[in-house]
Amino acid sequence: MNEPLKQPLSVEPPPEPPAPPHAVPRKEAPRRSSFATIVLSLFGVLLPAGTLIFELSFGWCASELFDPVPTPVHAILIACVPVANLLALVATHRRTPSLMRVAVFGSGMALGISLIYSFMFLPLIPLGLIGLIFYGLGLLPLSPHIAFAMALVLRRRLKRLHSPSAPMARPWLGMAVALVAFLAVEVPVTGTRLALHVAVNGTPENQRTALQWLRKLGHEETLLASGYVATRRSSFLAYALSFQDTVSLEEARDTYYRVTGRMFNSVPKPENLRPGTVMRFNQDSDQGGQTVGGRVPGLSLVHSEMKGSVDGDAALAYLEWTMSFETTAEGQSEARTQVVLPPGAVVSRVTLYIDGQEREAAFAGTAQVREAYEKVVRARRDPLLVTQRGKDRIQVQCFPVVKGPPMKIKIGITTPLVPRDEGRFATLLLPTLVERNFHIAEEFRHVVRVESQRPLTTPAGGNMEQRKDGVSEWLAALSDDVLHPPQAVLTVQRKGVPETAWTEDLLEPAAYVVRQQVRNAVAEVPERVVLVLDGSVGMKDALPEVAAALSAFPQGTELSVLAALDGVEELLPLGKVDAAVLQRVSERVRELSPAGGQDSSVVLARAWSMVASEGRTVVLWVHGPHPLGPMMHPDGLSQSESPDYWWLTARHPDEILDVMVGRGPNQVAVDLSTFAPFRTVPRIGSLEQDLKDLFSSWGHAAPTFSRERLPVAGLELPPGAAKTSSHLARLWAREEVSRLSAVIEPAARTKAIDLAARHQLVTELTGAVVLERQEQYDEAGLTPVDPGTVPGVPEPETWMLLAVACVLLIAFRLRRTA
Repeated sequence: MNEPLKQPLSVEPPPEPPAPPHAVPRKEAPRRSSFATIVLSLFGVLLPAGTLIFELSFGWCASELFDPVPTPVHAILIACVPVANLLALVATHRRTPSLMRVAVFGSGMALGISLIYSFMFLPLIPLGLIGLIFYGLGLLPLSPHIAFAMALVLRRRLKRLHSPSAPMARPWLGMAVALVAFLAVEVPVTGTRLALHVAVNGTPENQRTALQWLRKLGHEETLLASGYVATRRSSFLAYALSFQDTVSLEEARDTYYRVTGRMFNSVPKPENLRPGTVMRFNQDSDQGGQTVGGRVPGLSLVHSEMKGSVDGDAALAYLEWTMSFETTAEGQSEARTQVVLPPGAVVSRVTLYIDGQEREAAFAGTAQVREAYEKVVRARRDPLLVTQRGKDRIQVQCFPVVKGPPMKIKIGITTPLVPRDEGRFATLLLPTLVERNFHIAEEFRHVVRVESQRPLTTPAGGNMEQRKDGVSEWLAALSDDVLHPPQAVLTVQRKGVPETAWTEDLLEPAAYVVRQQVRNAVAEVPERVVLVLDGSVGMKDALPEVAAALSAFPQGTELSVLAALDGVEELLPLGKVDAAVLQRVSERVRELSPAGGQDSSVVLARAWSMVASEGRTVVLWVHGPHPLGPMMHPDGLSQSESPDYWWLTARHPDEILDVMVGRGPNQVAVDLSTFAPFRTVPRIGSLEQDLKDLFSSWGHAAPTFSRERLPVAGLELPPGAAKTSSHLARLWAREEVSRLSAVIEPAARTKAIDLAARHQLVTELTGAVVLERQEQYDEAGLTPVDPGTVPGVPEPETWMLLAVACVLLIAFRLRRTA
């Protein structure tokens, strides 16, 4: 029986499970060509990275259109695009699950950021296409769109290659993070810049609203940076909304003051300014100009010494202020500062140290010395310029300050003293730095040494010594905050001094003398007083003192009180006052809420309109620093259509009394002093006491000093008349120059310039400049003064050397006779 043929058993393998819908078998994965990888690398990584570096280095878009990278955070967000695209390229090659997850998230951020900037640069697509065809630079404005397209391609590749063990992240997660991060940094910056644009170019009502928004929600660092780096459009929104209005450096600086109440150069320069944009506009855009300008990084004051000699009998003093500047930055820097002088003072010596040697200045007309200075600055030589910037203010500029030995200068100041207590005492106010473009360290100290034949007192501290030769000497090391009235004030006794002091004339000593006499003059009581109060934040502690001082205001006198608070706030209408009215207005002054930095010119315009045709009108202006210039015309007229101070008329107040709180520029005072009698009230004590002393002086006699130049022939000086130094002649010359400069005739101004130059004085018409070489003086038509004609301060060491020399000479003679 045949058995059936046995067939071998075959075991079929089990069927493979179906592949996940999103998984691609490794062996069937599409291979990326090298060409595609190169394209993605070039346009997804190198192009956005290069565009960012180009913009940070040269600031093309910021200077020509709008600023796409206003802060470092913006730069970081933009840098995430090429970094995320590079990470996606690496992940598509390695396919590591953890790397894939990070790459997917980063790809979402790249998509979000590039999409945002694609919308920003959407109007620039035609410009980019034209630039691409003709110049090859069109890739720069097209970079966000190209980067977005590359990120989209990489996103699709990541989606195809993801692993089942690593679920694909949602595309909106990374985009949401990018959007939140962008809005968190963009809203404060863009909002601040848009509000800045409105505060400068908007209607008056919109300007006030923008200022209030900036004070509450503005980004101060962005506002400060706008005062150093000017862009044609302050932001993308400003670019989109307007193609005409821009914000200049000066307007941004004024707005910073209006918002914060501080000068923009009173704080350090922002460190995160984009170097490319700064390089485009020069590191110091104010170099060689007529303003102090912004802080210069690396530039600082490293030494300051003030020496002085006080003559209490003649009520005058001479001070020499030596300063040294150095820089840690590369290149050449210009040190600029504005100095407030004591009331009635004048600069009588300007010296620059070149290679350790003293070089004296040439004195001439302001325009002539400034032209010589600017020409030498352009040639990168060593000049020093000193000019007057309003009443009792000078500006000092020296160039170049470079790495290495400090640049050293010396300023000599001749000043009268302020009589007090019926002339029994006299007060010296020390000069002070009120605006500067250099840094002063917190631990820095000004060394001060002042001597006098009469006893000295001061509230500033230090060491007061009575030397063996009878001289009273004050030695102190003062911080920059203390070197300012009412702290830096010296009082000298004048017991039993003569009423007449005299000295030989500087120009013709054999033919003329200058005589000074003490006279008692009664201060006229004004018919009406307009008290103008500054509502800036710097006045917060001063307003209660003003309120307290009003109790001493003479009753029966007409008084109006106006405050500058984003406009004019009338606290008291003009009318005669009694004790009850003064009490009520005092309470209103105390209730004022200072805000930002106020423009007092609008309130002064109101005070100007209150001048009556009869009776004496006095405007008393109590304020902090005021860097703002002319007020805008209410009808919106341009500067060419209306004068700077359009509200000034032929009728002006009989006197403007300027009482300043704190330190800083005072542009209105500089301008108003040419239109009306302008007098600075010296700050000797507290603000309350100084105002009370002012009120009590009206209607009472007070000592004043009158100076005149007289021929020697026939002149009889009273017995006991005190002979003093030649500084008395310089003070007379300064007063004569001020008198002549007020005369309209050109001949009088020419005579005033000649008189000031021959007396070696810096006045409203003349300045002083030190140049490096004689050829430069000759080219400018200038002649430096003879070093033997400049004033100086006696050194104690000199007297010691003379005494030692006398002792040695006597000992030598005694030895020879023995």
